[in-house]
Amino acid sequence: MSDPHSDNTPASEPADATDDAPSVVPVDLRDYVDFSRDEARRVRTLATDRLAVDLWCIEPGQATPVLRLPDQDASYTVLGGRSWFVTDEGEIGLDPMGTLLVPAGVVHGIDNRGVDPLIVVATVSPPGEERPAAPVSDEAAAIRLDDDRPNVLVRAWRGLLGVDRDRTG
Repeated sequence: MSDPHSDNTPASEPADATDDAPSVVPVDLRDYVDFSRDEARRVRTLATDRLAVDLWCIEPGQATPVLRLPDQDASYTVLGGRSWFVTDEGEIGLDPMGTLLVPAGVVHGIDNRGVDPLIVVATVSPPGEERPAAPVSDEAAAIRLDDDRPNVLVRAWRGLLGVDRDRTG
């Protein structure tokens, strides 16, 4: 009996490089931080057919335009600064690491009433047609690629198969 969750690819063979299989895309959000003295800025950093990740950079005294996403749910997470989210239901203040879910159709906006720049990550689903923008920097300091050491999933899979039992890594 075959496993319905299996792709029938033997564990020792890599998937075909021509497959349109999803791939992991690391992004250092710091490479997209781009403030403007004129207006709040939003830049799309990642997107798939199901989800998009945007970065809002808002100077003190600035606010986003009125936002209404009729067919999209959005979550907003404050990374730096202090924010006020204004909705038709009232106002909600969030400090760093605070997050807010805004269902589709709810009118809202983000105000920076503080003295520090405000950085907010927004995830939107479904994403719409906009594609990711190019970063303003390419340092990618937050990304680590450990090519010499397989990740924990690869190590676990190898352990299950009895491959590399002598290795400690």
